[in-house]
Amino acid sequence: MADRSGIGRFTRRLARGLRGPEKPLTVTDRLDRWARRIGEFDVLDRPYLEAQTGRTFATDDEAIAFYVHNDGQRGLSLSPLVEHEWMREHQPVPAMSWYDALHQEGPELFQTGPLFDAAAYAASLPAADRPASTLDALRHFLRNATDETTLPVPPGRRGPAPTWAAVRESAMVAAREFAAAQHRTRRRYRATWDGPETAEVLARYPRGAARREAEQPLVSVVMPVHRRADVVGAAIASVRAQQHAAWELVLVDDGSGDDTVDVVRRAAADEPRIRLIERENGGAGAARNTGLAAVRGDFVAFLDADNTWRPEHLAIAVSALLETDGPGVHTGVRMIGANNADDSTAPVETYRGEDGTLDDLFAGNFIDLNALVVRRDVAAAVGPFDETLRRWIDWEWLLRIGKRFGVPAYVPVIGVDYDNVRDPRRVSSAQPASWQEVALARHRIDWDALAAAAPTRDAALVSVVVPVFRDWTMTRRAVDTVLGAADHDGDRVEVVLVDNGSPRSVSAILGAWFRDEPRVVLQREDRNRNFGLGSDLGLARSAGGTVVMLNNDTEVTTGWLRPLVAALEDRAVLGAQPLLVYPDGVVQTAGTVFGGDKVLPWHFLGDHPRHDASRAFGATAGDPGSPARFTAITAAAAAFRAADLIRWHGFDPVYANGLEDVDLCLRAIESSPAGSAFVVVPASVVVHHESRTPGRDDARVDNRRIFDERWRGRYPAADAVDRYDTAGLRYLGVEPGLPKGHDVHVRSSRPVVVREEGAVGLRVAIKHDGTRVADVTALVAALEAAGHTAAVDMPTSWYRGSSGIDEVTVTVVGGGSASGRAGASFVPQPGARNVVWAAPGQVVADGDFAVVVPAGDGAEQVVRALL
Repeated sequence: MADRSGIGRFTRRLARGLRGPEKPLTVTDRLDRWARRIGEFDVLDRPYLEAQTGRTFATDDEAIAFYVHNDGQRGLSLSPLVEHEWMREHQPVPAMSWYDALHQEGPELFQTGPLFDAAAYAASLPAADRPASTLDALRHFLRNATDETTLPVPPGRRGPAPTWAAVRESAMVAAREFAAAQHRTRRRYRATWDGPETAEVLARYPRGAARREAEQPLVSVVMPVHRRADVVGAAIASVRAQQHAAWELVLVDDGSGDDTVDVVRRAAADEPRIRLIERENGGAGAARNTGLAAVRGDFVAFLDADNTWRPEHLAIAVSALLETDGPGVHTGVRMIGANNADDSTAPVETYRGEDGTLDDLFAGNFIDLNALVVRRDVAAAVGPFDETLRRWIDWEWLLRIGKRFGVPAYVPVIGVDYDNVRDPRRVSSAQPASWQEVALARHRIDWDALAAAAPTRDAALVSVVVPVFRDWTMTRRAVDTVLGAADHDGDRVEVVLVDNGSPRSVSAILGAWFRDEPRVVLQREDRNRNFGLGSDLGLARSAGGTVVMLNNDTEVTTGWLRPLVAALEDRAVLGAQPLLVYPDGVVQTAGTVFGGDKVLPWHFLGDHPRHDASRAFGATAGDPGSPARFTAITAAAAAFRAADLIRWHGFDPVYANGLEDVDLCLRAIESSPAGSAFVVVPASVVVHHESRTPGRDDARVDNRRIFDERWRGRYPAADAVDRYDTAGLRYLGVEPGLPKGHDVHVRSSRPVVVREEGAVGLRVAIKHDGTRVADVTALVAALEAAGHTAAVDMPTSWYRGSSGIDEVTVTVVGGGSASGRAGASFVPQPGARNVVWAAPGQVVADGDFAVVVPAGDGAEQVVRALL
């Protein structure tokens, strides 16, 4: 046996040597191997995957192969019962992939999604039939379930357990909606042009081409120009080169003030079809409107001064228009440049052009104004461009055309060469992207209709509007706490969730979890509409007489709602905010404070211990204190009368996740009777986890610029001194931040605060790790009895921003080191008297703390040691 075994090993080594070294597995090899293993799971619901992708697959293997090669970017799911993100929070090893978690087939039975709990399912079966693993439980259910089988939902899910047929039907509808949204928001640029030849396209419009030749309809070309002397000549030349000769060029100089006008005059010297109109600078929209008012043609086309047309553009566009009798047409666009910081490294050539529906147009603009030709009567009917918009002016105008006459048709030829290289002279380079939401809001929200319907709202119902982006975990917790508090307190609420274009899994999970809870409404947006427009869309969807705006990273407490609603009974109160605290009890905001003109407002008592807020609101034992009036509050959690929000037209979407709430408050006060104000209600407490959503602060600088431009010279009067006086603190001014390379003339700032002059007793911060609760309780009582002020800080707030006000720190932690060198340690605070109350067995290094109180001493000895 030993000899034969040795011969076998020798033979295998020899064979390996003849084959040569094994090739390393490629990424594709690994994905293919993964696909084969997933096929063995036998959990694929092919129609469900097809509904998500908008594709059909000939076999399960083909479907799974597509899944593994695309899932990283698309967040697809193989079954309504399997949600990978949910599994990650419930499987035994969170860091493990969903595939490995199922493949391990361990004894721990866990939840694979918001509708399937493997442990609950196994427990429902006879002992002899119980699956030994989560994967076996899934397989068993899918093999044996009928349409009427109820799902083994996880504990905590509200409402009755749904049937398998109902769940699958709902999942299929959501999957198809997701696929449709993916199609609407697809990237519309492509690297190559694969359209037909021009002659082939022109042959599609024989009647229109014949009419064009016979009738020679006049096309009025509107070209605004502002300080583009370097390129306007080429744009004019491209108009003069058009095969369709019946045109007029209305060129509007928008107050250039340089030699642009001279260039135009030279280019038009021998061309009577060109008319120059000069006007004061008013922006591209105003210049186009000036041109529109002067046109004489049957059709209207647009060309910007930095772009050019192909010679056949007007000929084929007019032929198509005369053939179809539609409102307008647009051709394809060749774009040169990436319009970003990488333009200098390499030229980029992309193409854009395709048909689309009105829903596609609402999802995003795919018609370039330079490629558009419309009927003059259509342009007149929809009215001029909106001059209040600073960006996306053309899209808003196209939305008006699309809603009234239909979307202009696509002619698949390249008609425009578009200069897409980044240029600071362009509107798109200088204005924030949030103007897109401003343009869209005009067509998504009918404020007049909402105002007319406001009196019919349910006065006893409170609508809680929660915008969501990406994070379903915190959202689920926030909604569950709202519903739980309502059940406990007997409040009537509805929750309107607005999913701001999150990945598929967010709406899938939230929709499944709250599917059978009638108080929850879920609305999914194709794209991220930011907090402002997302909240406004939720307001439009709501039905309550009172509306609460609530961040998805909050956690309400029992009794939180009624004090806010009660505060609104005073007609002088425009809105009510709870006291927002972090999970460790530190204040996140107790109102909004102003420091004067060109000083950005800040959160009152932000990063202060809770006892500062208690003093500011006059709290006593058993009494949380009285509401305080403010000029502005945060919309992270705030209650309003729905009719008021509608009257103010909600949040201004031009702000992208910052300062929209302050702006709303200032607009509200400006339009309300004297004496109106907002209040902070200390009897209502909401925990704010303040997540760091990706991209949350991307527009911080733009928000500051917009806020300062709007309110410059009209900032509310400084109220910081009086605010901090109420908390027993003294406001000295603001510590200015740096410009950080931007040109916004408002610097960031934070308040400089000290204890009030002549304050009695010491301000003591007790650093506590949760182990010696009795000692900390005794110490707080002893300090307060001696006339000192005491705040208790958990480890997450040991180094809170307001700690510099504390005069004494007392470290009260369990055994181990308190020296800052090991264990649960507190690093002594500079400028304060640092005391440690040792625990049995605790090691304290000499010199690290001013005073060391032995473990055997009591709270009274600690208080004496402070002096």
